[in-house]
Amino acid sequence: MTANKTNKANQVEVWWSSEKEPRARTWFDEPKPIAYKGEARPPLWAHAPRPENMATIAVFPELAYQEILGIGTSMEESTVYNLARMSPEKQDEIISLLVDPDGGAGFSLLRITLGTSDFTAQPFYTYDDLEEGETDFAMERFSIRKDMDLGIVSAVQRLLAAAPELRIFASSWSPPAWMKTSGDLRRGELKQGRPYIDALALYYRKAIQAYKEQGIDIYAITVQNEPLLEIDYPSCYMSPEQERELIVALRRELDAHGLSTKIWIFDHNFHDAWTYCCPILNDEDGRRASDGIALHDYEGEPSVMSELKAAYPDQTVHMTERSIWGVAAADRIAQYFRNWASSYNAWVTMLDSRIGKHQWVGIPDPTLLVQHHANRDEYWMTPELHLTGQFARFVKPGARRIESNYGSADTVTNVAFLNPDGSIVVVVINQTEQQQPIRIVCEGKQFEADAPPMSVATYRFARR
Repeated sequence: MTANKTNKANQVEVWWSSEKEPRARTWFDEPKPIAYKGEARPPLWAHAPRPENMATIAVFPELAYQEILGIGTSMEESTVYNLARMSPEKQDEIISLLVDPDGGAGFSLLRITLGTSDFTAQPFYTYDDLEEGETDFAMERFSIRKDMDLGIVSAVQRLLAAAPELRIFASSWSPPAWMKTSGDLRRGELKQGRPYIDALALYYRKAIQAYKEQGIDIYAITVQNEPLLEIDYPSCYMSPEQERELIVALRRELDAHGLSTKIWIFDHNFHDAWTYCCPILNDEDGRRASDGIALHDYEGEPSVMSELKAAYPDQTVHMTERSIWGVAAADRIAQYFRNWASSYNAWVTMLDSRIGKHQWVGIPDPTLLVQHHANRDEYWMTPELHLTGQFARFVKPGARRIESNYGSADTVTNVAFLNPDGSIVVVVINQTEQQQPIRIVCEGKQFEADAPPMSVATYRFARR
């Protein structure tokens, strides 16, 4: 049977994006031509199944797994600093590139920081900075004024105006210095004792309320970014036992003030997830206070997410920090979702061509966008914006991952989703130097395609 090209139910939409010199710092020097940049390709047409000697992706929409919260990036202060130096027209252009599902990447989930992180052009600060020896357990001097003065709040407001359904989650890099053993935002840990636990829970509750007053709802919070790391930028060691105390106190604060913000624990690497999460989630109060597990991909393997989901099925799983480079890393995103991640967020959206400004201890890799340091209205996109968009533009919040065979890096790999509108999305990653002929078989129909070399192809079609 040949494809019926008059029946829209048989139409398959196609988009391609390709890699180009992934992770090369020369992307900070100038833009480069990219073969495929998320453009729509001619449609394909499904037909009755038939034998084909090619890699086959079998899709089973009736076998549905986790619900997708969103896919996105971060609005840390380094990005805001560079964005603020552009003309209003160019700022609007950047915002559209980030959240527009038609002309941009279609991001639906944004990470912000509570106080500064290492990616900032500013002196480090929190919302309750005091002179040495002072304390403020009642948070009488609490204020997010610096976030407003630096344009962080207005940048998020503009993103929400462009994409009202955009969800925001927030992460803290350090409590105020007066709460810490180091007396500094760098290194140290939260001081022991109930007064400090309660004060920090109050601090986070007031931050959530302050943002809400600015029209920004914080969907979720991670109470400590990378709690096993002490380093020479805002950081704070926090044991799982102390984090358990903190989230229980924070849950009490949120409930008492009618706030629905979710709490995600951990927010660190796969490698240490089991030893950190068990002491929290095996405790009845800790389990009740936690809504999800946040993870980073700098050490360990994504398979730990499936293990944690099996152990704690009531907890959602989130990939809250890891930028990608090239199609091999696009495959890594597919692995996140195949291992029960409900979300994925890139880290650091835009640095300038001098790789600034930031206070990280190393030299950053290329960001999704690069701004020219001498002409702030000039910028360019790296392939990673398009590659991430191959997921974010088409996998809608509320979608569910569905069953498909993973495939092989020698041909193609994939991950599949069922959107709320009934459309099926299959993201196919070709990490080889050759075009790969494939067929996708789903619910009594199939179609064939040629996946271009070193590229990601997204296929969208209606369910039968």
